[in-house]
Amino acid sequence: AAILAGLAMLGPFSIDTYLPSFPAIAHDFAVSAPEMQQTLFAYLIAFSVMTLFHGTLSDSFGRRPVILVSLVLYALASVGCGLARVFEELLLFRSLQGLSAGAGMVVGRAIIRDSFSGHDAQRLMSMVMMIFGLAPAVAPIIGGWLQSGLGWRWVFGFLSLLGALLVITCARGLP
Repeated sequence: AAILAGLAMLGPFSIDTYLPSFPAIAHDFAVSAPEMQQTLFAYLIAFSVMTLFHGTLSDSFGRRPVILVSLVLYALASVGCGLARVFEELLLFRSLQGLSAGAGMVVGRAIIRDSFSGHDAQRLMSMVMMIFGLAPAVAPIIGGWLQSGLGWRWVFGFLSLLGALLVITCARGLP
């Protein structure tokens, strides 16, 4: 349940953790607020489109490989966001984050469906959704702390570490 909840939380964490950094990122790249909103749009469009394909990919190649490849791509995209030198690079890496972040939510539900049935599946899904619901509340707080203490690039550093931690956890704990 903890692994599946962590995978489901990755999407909301990717959105809400960096929101407190909008003004600092806009200042560093000398872009306007509407241009900054493009970073969110790029992420959400990629996230939305790929949710249509993660299930099919996991049916074809297996649940575990799709999760692991997506998490590695996510961690690398997060590093890219933190190291972006120009705004266009940030947009590109936010899109890559979106392409990969949805796998945890989609494939995690497929894992529950494959492994459990009836009441057990409902109970596990409820637990995952309950933990998932904490992400939008906790992520901006963490993002605000990181922004005020270390700067916006460390927000993406945190997301990179979160992705790497999930890679290690899933590699060891996901059958």
